[in-house]
Amino acid sequence: MRLKLLSTALLGGVVMLVGCGGGDSGTTFIDPTASNVQVSITDDYQVESLGSESTINTMVSLGNAPKSLYLVLSNNATTSAIAMITHNAKVVAAAQTKTISPTVFAKKSRILHHPQYVQDFNSQMGTLLSKAEENKPQAKTIAPVERREDSVEDQTSFCLNINQQTGNCTETTMATSKKVVSDIPTAFGNKTLNIWVSNDSFEGNCTKSKCVTQAMVDELAVAFLLKDSLDNDIYDWVTNIYGEEWGSAAQAKYSYLIPESNEITILLTDIDGDDSPNGGVVGFFWSKDNFDKTKFAGSNERVMFYIDSVMFANGDDVWDIDDYWPKELISTLAHEFQHMIHFYQKTILLANDNTDTWIDEMLSESTEDLVATKIRHTGPRGVSYLDGSAGDPGITDGRYPLFNENNTLSLTTWNNELADYSKVNAFGAYLLRNYGGAKLFHDIMYNAYVDEKAVVDAVNRSPEGSGKKFADLLSEWGVAVILSDHENLVDVPFYNTGDFTPSTYNNITYELGSINFFNYIPLPRIHTNSGVVEAQGNYYYKIGDNLIGDIDINLELNGQTEATLIAK
Repeated sequence: MRLKLLSTALLGGVVMLVGCGGGDSGTTFIDPTASNVQVSITDDYQVESLGSESTINTMVSLGNAPKSLYLVLSNNATTSAIAMITHNAKVVAAAQTKTISPTVFAKKSRILHHPQYVQDFNSQMGTLLSKAEENKPQAKTIAPVERREDSVEDQTSFCLNINQQTGNCTETTMATSKKVVSDIPTAFGNKTLNIWVSNDSFEGNCTKSKCVTQAMVDELAVAFLLKDSLDNDIYDWVTNIYGEEWGSAAQAKYSYLIPESNEITILLTDIDGDDSPNGGVVGFFWSKDNFDKTKFAGSNERVMFYIDSVMFANGDDVWDIDDYWPKELISTLAHEFQHMIHFYQKTILLANDNTDTWIDEMLSESTEDLVATKIRHTGPRGVSYLDGSAGDPGITDGRYPLFNENNTLSLTTWNNELADYSKVNAFGAYLLRNYGGAKLFHDIMYNAYVDEKAVVDAVNRSPEGSGKKFADLLSEWGVAVILSDHENLVDVPFYNTGDFTPSTYNNITYELGSINFFNYIPLPRIHTNSGVVEAQGNYYYKIGDNLIGDIDINLELNGQTEATLIAK
């Protein structure tokens, strides 16, 4: 197969009459300022840029070989735009418009990774850091007492929530230390792992529908940080890409941050008190605990994770770490670990500000993609970790059923809804498979940008991405979605090779499985009517199936929307 990627043939001085037999009805018109493009379809599959003019007239010559024709409209503007589409092809069946409740999607589509109050706190990070030194305590202030090391069966109160204005604690839980392991060798020196469980979540005094046992705690410790060698657990795999989670440079830069202790704490608690074993907020990292109590009285003064105890304890008939929900919580640790490292390496040391939420979440979602085979989990794909192919039709698990239902959302807008995780996961999966894998995500972390420039800068550093702009990535992403039902594409953005795509970084190899969005239920939402192209989002449109002969297409856009024609 041969691909003619992003090429155009301009018909200078030619005025085209555009029929309205397909797409939206309207009046045929002549526009002497229009961009006039002629395309001949000669390959098994073909991708052609039609440009980004306000008005585009296109004549597509298909010949006698029947093809399906699609448009991907990619709006690079920061405001939404109405796209008007007319053509003379036969109208295909109307796109599905019924809203599907997230509850019909299986498992991972019901997972959130942080509560709204954590996002609210994060949104203030730039201000918090800039003002921290302005409000530095006077010398007479007594320094915080150094926290003593944890011991098994210690009890203490953990702060679960704070008043965002005062920093005072508004919710607590009593917890007991159930695991303390010291002197664990890592690439960054010896570490200590502390695992605590809320008293109302541990067997014996448990009041929850699912209860944590000591065996579960032990398995959690092994999965995160207790396996031998430097390529055997989540700590190794994630720090290999992103670096160390905390260090002395933090307090040296901002006096209100806690000192280095080489300890990581995991608190198992019923997050939000919902007693839900099958969805909701599964876990999170909250940087308020990295500040000392002189700044936030509600800080736990620990480098720590919160993991939902009820979902972690939700196994099959006999609980096993490889059951779906326990394994999902292990995957969540990898997700949250990226956030933890990101706060130190990017927010504190490099940018002095919070990274745009969609980028930070994209890195974490894609970290789950990178480690899925290593932790033996279906991961975002919803396909067996043993299967590098895109699986069989009818998949309802993973992140992509919800992405298919919401594939026109603005990529860069974050509303902390389930669909937001799905869209950034899909975009991250495309970046990983096309622009350098794990190294690309390391480079996104280690530049000084906090918005889409962080992605563009990292892509430009990759051999395949030189000169790419954000608009290019947006439109190529849309092309990759439409062509994801094809394996072994040539010179075109891809998701699907039919097998695993290896990504080696610092001598550790990660395996990225293939993705075909047409294997999921529901299928990708593809429109047959004009509509709104969201700011920095894509709009998927089908012109028709089994088309032959000449097709005239007319587009009215906003001047910042790239139109790409796909024949397959």
